[in-house]
Formats: sequence, structure tokens, C-alpha cells
Amino acid sequence: MKNSRPLTALMGAEFLSQLGNQIAAIAIPLLVLEFTGSPLLTGLAGAANILPVFLAALLGGRAIDRLGAWWVALVADSLSLFSVLLLPILFLTSENPHPLWIFLLVFAGALFDPTCATAKQTMVPRLARFARRPLESVNSRRGGLENSADFFGPLVGSAIIGVAGVVAVFFINAASFALSALLVGVLIPQPRRARRKLVSSRTAAGGLKFIFADRSLRGLAIAGMAANAVILPFLGLALPMLVTRELQSPALLGVAVSVFGLAATAGAFLFSRLAKFMSRSAIFYGGLILTALSFSACGLVSSAVLLLIFSSSAGILLGAGNPLEQTVLQERVPPAISGQIYASLTAARYAAGPLGLLLAGFVAEQLNIKIVLLGSGALLFFTAILGWVLWPIDQLRVRDS
Repeated sequence: MKNSRPLTALMGAEFLSQLGNQIAAIAIPLLVLEFTGSPLLTGLAGAANILPVFLAALLGGRAIDRLGAWWVALVADSLSLFSVLLLPILFLTSENPHPLWIFLLVFAGALFDPTCATAKQTMVPRLARFARRPLESVNSRRGGLENSADFFGPLVGSAIIGVAGVVAVFFINAASFALSALLVGVLIPQPRRARRKLVSSRTAAGGLKFIFADRSLRGLAIAGMAANAVILPFLGLALPMLVTRELQSPALLGVAVSVFGLAATAGAFLFSRLAKFMSRSAIFYGGLILTALSFSACGLVSSAVLLLIFSSSAGILLGAGNPLEQTVLQERVPPAISGQIYASLTAARYAAGPLGLLLAGFVAEQLNIKIVLLGSGALLFFTAILGWVLWPIDQLRVRDS
């Protein structure tokens, strides 16, 4: 019997968690800076937000495969609810909190997010079958909602800070996790097989071995790492330097980031339609080629209008890549080991971002930001061409066991 309610609840829970994470991302550095006045401690808090991604690959994926995705998602959202409240409570009750406490509380607040997101992702194929909806359509909507949360989260956080102050943001963030846990616990049925699920002995290294042994997954991983290595420097370094040093218009930064995000959101929502008349390789690798050309073009522009045009073109097909990747993973990875495989791929891709940012910063310091953009475009372009030739993305029937 068709039942769409659990799938709708899952997508709502994913959106709320991601929205809360993006609100927290803008609030944490402001909170630490406001109460301590220390850029060093603010940077320490930022590092504490990154490390949990790698722990999630080592421990979170195995927890999902051992305990079941439903339980892990419910518990992780609940723990996130309490952990995000501890940081503002620390500052409200202590005049001079120790830096170690700041690091540990931010770390705890971010620790459960990657595992929770992965757990929800592994539930999608089962709930899509309940709803009798194709994975392409489901993941297209999920990708669009995720990008929408990425776009609206900072705006909502900024609005709350302006009206009620930075501490109030964390209570809103906690409410988003509470609602997410409620949706999972009440509206999504626990699988009967969850408690009888076989325990996988696969490690993080084994998860990566599985990914690189599959031609399509190998292409997604390598191209995804290259994409992350250039996207983070583009948003976090290249655009700020372009608008301040080349165009002398700092206010343009927010607009450029917004059009990039809106284009990516549109691309995600369009994925299911594109999949009807374009091959998966054309969508994924073609999107990376368009992004590569757009990044390189940004290094050559001298007007605000052209920068906005190329910023939007960089994101339009890039946004379709996320739901495509989700669909391929759900088709090719057996449910018994899906937690570890998904978490391993996320960690591998995420690691490339900070490395790319460090390299881009060095090149920009020694040469200039236009060289960074041209080099980033070239790297992504040749990676996409190589992937299209060597690792085409095939379509398979979804794996049920």
C-alpha cells in the first residue's frame, strides 16, 4: 500500500536539521567573539566544527550499520538538541570560560550532525518504496530542500541575531532538532529488521575500498573531491577578494553567494527532469565542466554584472550533482553497510575542501586570486573530462539487500 507520509516526514526532518546547522554556523563564531573578543578562540571553535565529520566516518557509519538508521537518527537529533543549548548556557553562567570548554561544547554540538544526516540518507530507499516514488524524484526534492536550508539558514540566523541577540539563535536551533526528532520518532516507522541487522566489520578504510572498487562510485568520489577542493576556496576566498580588491564593492559578496546558492537550489530541483533526457554522466560531469568554465571566467571579469552571471552559472548544474550522487549510492550500496560507505565518502570529499583552501590561500598570497580561479577551473575541467571517459555513471536497479 502506498504511504507517502514517512518519506515526507524524513524530508522535513532533514530540512530542519540542515537549517539548524546553518543557523548555528553563523551564530557560533559571533557568540564566541562577542563573549571572549578573541579571534584565536573563534578559530578554535571553527576547528571544533570540522573535526566531527571525520569521526563520523570512523564511528558514526558503523553505529548506523550496527544499531539501525532509525535509532541513530532519533538519538543523534535528541543529543544535538541538548548539546547546542550548553554553549550559550556556559557563556551566560561563566564570566571567563576556559577555552577547552568552548572547544568541547562546540565539538559536541557538531559531533552528531554528520552521523544523523547519514542515518537519514540511508532510510531514503525504503521510504521511497513505501511512497512508490522513483529515487530521482525523491532525491531531487531532497537536494533542493538541502540547498534551500543552506541558503535560508544564514539569513534566518542573521535576522534572529538582529532582533533577539545571538544567544536566542541557539534556542531556535535546539527547537529545529526537537522537531526533527519528533518527525522521525512519530511519523517514520521503525524497520522490523533493524534489531536483527547483521553487524558489519567494515572499517572506514574498507568503506573507501568499496567505493573505489566500483567504477561509478570511484568517479563520484574523485570528481567530488576535486569539486570540494575548488568550491570552498571560491566561496570562502576568491569571491571575497574579487569583490573587495578587484571590484571595490564588499556589499556584492552577499549577492554573489546568494545567486550561486539559488542556482544550485534550482539545479537540485531540476535533477529529476534532467534525468529524463540526459545521461547521468552528462548531468554530473557536464555540470562540473560548466562550473569549471564559470570559475575561470570569474577570474577574467571586470564588472559586477558579469561576476553575478558567472557565479550563477557555476551553481546551476552543480546543484543537480548532489541528488544524482545520492541516487547512485542508494542504488549501488547494500543497506547492511550503507552507513559506513556513505560516511566514508562524505569524509573523503570533505577533507579536500580545507586542503584546497590552504593551497588557494598560498597561491593567492604569492601570485594573485585570478591565478587561483584559472587554476581551479582547469583542475575541475580536466577532472570532469577524465571522469566522463574513465568512470561513466551507469544506472542500476536499486539494491534491496
